[in-house]
Amino acid sequence: MLQTWSGVNLHNPVEIFMPAAPRRSAIAEAGQAHVPLQTSAAMDALVTPSDTHTWIERSEQLPELVEAMAQAPWIALDTESNSMFVYRERICLLQINAGGRLFVVDTLALPYAPATYDGLRGVLEDPSRPVLVHGGEYDVGCLKRDFAIAMAGIWDSQQAASFLGWERTGYGAVVEQVCQVSLGKAFTHYDWATRPLAEGALAYAVDDVRYLPRVVDHLRAEIATRDLVEELAIANQVVAGSGWSGGFDPAGFWRIKGVRELPPPAMATLAALYAWRDRLAVTRDQPPGRVVNNELLLALARTGPTNFGGLKRLGLRSWLLAEHGEQLMDTIKHARSQPPTVPARPRARDVDDAERLREERLKDWRRNEAATRAVPLQVVLPAKALEHLKQHGAAHLADVPQLGAKRIDRYGDTLRRLCG
Repeated sequence: MLQTWSGVNLHNPVEIFMPAAPRRSAIAEAGQAHVPLQTSAAMDALVTPSDTHTWIERSEQLPELVEAMAQAPWIALDTESNSMFVYRERICLLQINAGGRLFVVDTLALPYAPATYDGLRGVLEDPSRPVLVHGGEYDVGCLKRDFAIAMAGIWDSQQAASFLGWERTGYGAVVEQVCQVSLGKAFTHYDWATRPLAEGALAYAVDDVRYLPRVVDHLRAEIATRDLVEELAIANQVVAGSGWSGGFDPAGFWRIKGVRELPPPAMATLAALYAWRDRLAVTRDQPPGRVVNNELLLALARTGPTNFGGLKRLGLRSWLLAEHGEQLMDTIKHARSQPPTVPARPRARDVDDAERLREERLKDWRRNEAATRAVPLQVVLPAKALEHLKQHGAAHLADVPQLGAKRIDRYGDTLRRLCG
């Protein structure tokens, strides 16, 4: 059973995840820290059996889910999307563990609009109810983008494992370490828009929230023992603030390996081809890289073929030649005869000598302090805080993002000296 969340100020983002009384986690108390690996079928009663989940595919079923979530002391949440298979990715499944009750929402069977999830929104945006996630930035961003749900009360188990210095922080790795369960990987690259779901896919998705509460129970106790509650609470707030960073970027071709070696004419051709590929990907509803991969796009820009023989020699697939070969050659010809304006290469801002010196001092100190305390670097000073201090100094520590009162109290004088 997950530790109770009583005895805390539920409106304080730091105290939300403070245990009522520090203790060893349930699994350690049970003396199971070194039990040999078992399969999920042998999991003990602390984890809800996967075959007891409720499948939701009709709008009239949602009130039951909302009621269960509203009554639950905590909610574990995960999503499955189809980003590897389409241009416009969608959330295909929403898995929820509401205090021990498992639900799977077929979001593709319901009206795909924010209004569908009005009932869930109020519960998930309540900061007094912990929402357990693992590596939740993507889930948070997708739910904001598609359903206008801005989750609060986030508690990210991957962040916790990282703060504890665990070398392997993926979901399967932490479940294995905490629960002694080895999860399968057969559906890691699955197209979750497929209906009906393949045999085993549903159990794979449900497992993402079956074991998460127990993992959090363990990590929560360890975080409290290591006195890292405030540091983790700040990191969890950062996860809750995540947004969707997708969409077409005309300057994105600068990230292609080898682009800087192209001469100016080929650079202009690449910019044109990059935009052409995105338009074609929209039409076909496929990821751009599945239409024409970056290596081939670079070769097309470099060689500039203007006949089918040249395209075939580069290895273009037959469907692309047949359906879009003429359009592709026209794009190349036009880019060579009338070069388009090439989007400026994104550049880091100029850094002066004073900033470089501050950065060097801060990084050296952070590395030594982390080694002394035997903690990861981000426990001592998050990267965002270091960057702010490097640019602006330490005159106003309360304004430094992700620093927090505890670090200011502990390191304030040191940071002022290093930045002075």
